[in-house]
Amino acid sequence: MQDQSAQTKGVTVDRITLSAIGPNTDKVTFGTHLGPMHEAMIIANLSLSNGVEAIAGLTTYTEHEFDMTAFSSAVLMAPFVLGKSVFDIPKIYQDMRARYVPLGHIATSLFDIALHDGKAKTLGVPIYKMLGAARDSISAYASCPLLASDAAYVEFCKDRVAQGYRAIKIHPYGQIEDDIRLVQRLTNSFSGQSVRWNLDAEGAYSSAQALRMGRLLDGLDWEFFEAPMPDSNLLGYKSLADAVDIDVLSSGNGIPDLHLIQLALQMGAWDRTRFDVTGIGRFTGGVAAMAATCAHGLKGELQSWGYTLTQAANLHLLLSQTNCDYFEQAAPFEAYEFGAKQVFRPDAHGHVRANDLPGLGVEMDWDVLTPWVYANREFRNPCMQPHL
Repeated sequence: MQDQSAQTKGVTVDRITLSAIGPNTDKVTFGTHLGPMHEAMIIANLSLSNGVEAIAGLTTYTEHEFDMTAFSSAVLMAPFVLGKSVFDIPKIYQDMRARYVPLGHIATSLFDIALHDGKAKTLGVPIYKMLGAARDSISAYASCPLLASDAAYVEFCKDRVAQGYRAIKIHPYGQIEDDIRLVQRLTNSFSGQSVRWNLDAEGAYSSAQALRMGRLLDGLDWEFFEAPMPDSNLLGYKSLADAVDIDVLSSGNGIPDLHLIQLALQMGAWDRTRFDVTGIGRFTGGVAAMAATCAHGLKGELQSWGYTLTQAANLHLLLSQTNCDYFEQAAPFEAYEFGAKQVFRPDAHGHVRANDLPGLGVEMDWDVLTPWVYANREFRNPCMQPHL
C-alpha cells in the first residue's frame, strides 16, 4: 500500500469549470460619485483526481453591466493549473504570478483558494485549521452601503446594533460637507452606546478634505478612517497618517501587490494594512502580506465585502491570524448569501465563526445559480483517467 504522502502527491486537477454569475438582486453603491454596482460572482470549480470537488469564488463590482474581465483572466490562467497537484500550491502560485495574464493577481487568487479548498478537503479539515488556527471566532462589523439620508443611516445602524453588531462601517455620501454632518449625527445618535465606528470614503476626498475629516474623527473617537484618497497616493496617506491620531487605511483594492504593500509599510503610509485575499493572491499571498504587516507591528484588516465564497476565504485567513480585529460583513447580508447553502452571520455577541466542514465550508446550490450564469468555460486534462 502506498503511504499517505505518495497518495496525496497524485491528487491532481482533472477538470476546471469557470462560471460568471450575475444575480438579479437589488443594486447598491458606495458613494454619490459612483453608480449602482453590478456585483457578480466568478466561481472556479476544480474536479480533482480523487473525486473531491474544490471551489473558490470572488466578487466583482462594476457599473453599467456585469464584469467580464476577471472571468476572462481566469480563462487565460486555467491551463496553467490543469493537471497540477493540490499539494504543490507554492510552486503553482509562483508559476501563476510569472505568467503574462491581464489581471493575473485576481486569477491567481481565484485558483490559489480553490487549490487550498481541494487540499483541505482531501485532508478533511477546514482551511483555517490547515493554515494554523489562531482562534475560532472574530468580531464582525456591519459594512453599510450608500443610503438615501441621514435618517436612513441612523435606522440602519439601530437595526445592526439590535442584531448584535458592536462595530459599524459607514460608506458616506462622498461629499465632505454632507459626510461631516452625517458623522456628527451618528455620533450624537448613539452617544453612550458601545459602538465602534469606522468611515470608508471610497477615495472621494482631496488631501485637504481628508485632513479635515480625519481631525473630526479624532475628536469624535472613531476607530479607523478608510480610503480617504485613492490607494496609490502613498505620499498623501503618509502625510495624513502623520497628522491625525485615528488609524488610516487604504481601501485595499488599488494596489493589491505585496511589494507595494511592503513599500507603503516602510513609508509609514498606513496605520493598518488592508487587502482582500481574492485580490492579493488568496491564501499564499495573504499570509505573506500579513507576515509583512506583523513585522512592522501593525494590524491587518481584510476586505470581505461580497458573496459568501468571498466572505469565507477572508474569514479563514482571519481565523489563522492574531493581528486582525474584524471581519467585514456586507449588510444587509441576505443578498450576498445568494446560492450558498452555508452562510456566516454574527452571534448575539457580534462574533462570526467558520463551520466545521472541510475546506471553505461552503457548498453552492447550482439549481439557484444556473439561471443567472452569463458566461462559462470548461477545461479538461487530456491525460485524465476515468474514476472507477
